Amino acid sequence: MENLIIKNDFLQAEVSLKGAELKRLSGNGVEYIWNSNPKYWSRSAPFLFPIVGTLKDKETYIEGKLYQMNSHGFLRDQEFEILGQSENELTLVNVFNEETLKHYPYKYKAIISYKLQNKSLTTTIEIHNEDIKEMAFNLGGHPAFNCPMFPNESFEDYSIHFQHAETFVSPFVEKNATLNFGKAGCRYQNLKVLPLKKDLFDIDTIIIPRVKSKSVYLLNKKEKGIEFSFDDFQTFAIWTPFNDAPFVCLEPWIGYNDRHDTNKDFLTKDNLIKLASFDSFKASYKIKIVD
Repeated sequence: MENLIIKNDFLQAEVSLKGAELKRLSGNGVEYIWNSNPKYWSRSAPFLFPIVGTLKDKETYIEGKLYQMNSHGFLRDQEFEILGQSENELTLVNVFNEETLKHYPYKYKAIISYKLQNKSLTTTIEIHNEDIKEMAFNLGGHPAFNCPMFPNESFEDYSIHFQHAETFVSPFVEKNATLNFGKAGCRYQNLKVLPLKKDLFDIDTIIIPRVKSKSVYLLNKKEKGIEFSFDDFQTFAIWTPFNDAPFVCLEPWIGYNDRHDTNKDFLTKDNLIKLASFDSFKASYKIKIVD
């Protein structure tokens, strides 16, 4: 099925029913979102639920029972249905099924909406507990932005500008993708501007576990690009996979990969969101064009 399209006078967005994933965001001849070329990464802006990152050995115990789950959970591969659509807004829904219950024993409903206003796109993720028991989960976004965005530029022509100076130790990513908080992947002191270079990602992912900023800018030397706002999230990650991959992911998270010394009990994971029966949780992030 073709992507669903919303648009206004400035921007056009295309969204797939698979994973409710943003596949394109364009305006004034500029493509802002990675095109999912599988040579580098076949996704563009997946949603991470009910886990963020990787479980140790891809398994976890929930209420005493062993479950297996791939990295970033299963929502990104679920088929969504249209709940509502207008010229500049789109709302999609996915509900638990027999297959999801094999990997995660809670009955959920995920509602994802997109809204274009002027030169910005707001994405809202809403998780509903449809179960008679408390439900626990992590949640994240993973949008990939073209870098460079304009002709005759390179990845290194771009920088990430933080709203507030950030001092942090990014945990070391072990070979099994678990996080070792006792070992530094990298350290930054009063980081306000991060000039992008490919070797920054030799450590895999830059993770700011308690980010102060609620917005960052991804800008070229002419200060064109995007502003990315993520008020409802605690952790911020930056990732690109290969030395010649022409994109960078700006990732707002609530939760992250298992710690390397985890006991594999799901309910001991960091930053879990816990919802009472038939309660709901909502988080949003916004992409604003800077031109």
